[in-house]
Amino acid sequence: MTPMTKFLSASAALALTGFLACGGGGGGSSAPPPTATSLSYVDPTSGTYLLKKNIPLSTSTHLVLDLVGPASATGSGITATFSADPAKVAWTNVAATDTAGTFVQNGTAFNLGSAPQILRGKVTGGTLQVTAAQKGTGTPVSLNAPLLRIALDLKASQPSGTVSLNADATKGQVLDGTGALVSPITITVGTLSGQ
Repeated sequence: MTPMTKFLSASAALALTGFLACGGGGGGSSAPPPTATSLSYVDPTSGTYLLKKNIPLSTSTHLVLDLVGPASATGSGITATFSADPAKVAWTNVAATDTAGTFVQNGTAFNLGSAPQILRGKVTGGTLQVTAAQKGTGTPVSLNAPLLRIALDLKASQPSGTVSLNADATKGQVLDGTGALVSPITITVGTLSGQ
């Protein structure tokens, strides 16, 4: 073997060793996670007050959720507080035709009567506070129906993955069939993710 051949063989071996030592030339970087183009929500399977997806009103990027109560109870009003990751989703009106900044719609359970109605929504950062109630306590209704509706929109350019969504266990209240304020109530939320 000539000196030049030995030199080239040694250089090739050295280059191969260097190549293998740094992981095959991938540069150590990984591809960015895929961008979410839709919101996915899986309803909770158990609980007393449940936050469920309203399938007919939802779209791929606009998720409408109904708060549904127990079959065994009656009442005249409810208040609840929810939080969601403000970097990934935004609380929004349920319908595009709703007055700007409404953030809540009455469900099908309560008869809110004529104006002024007890139906309020307020957003602060990633937190939504909502209230829906009938006037007076004389005609309580079954709580086993949508009590109110809320909605979230997917923000642009968010990575796929789980999105935090919670109900504040200390702030849920219901005006029950006897006219008593029951507090706190437990609201169970499902699993939210961007896909």
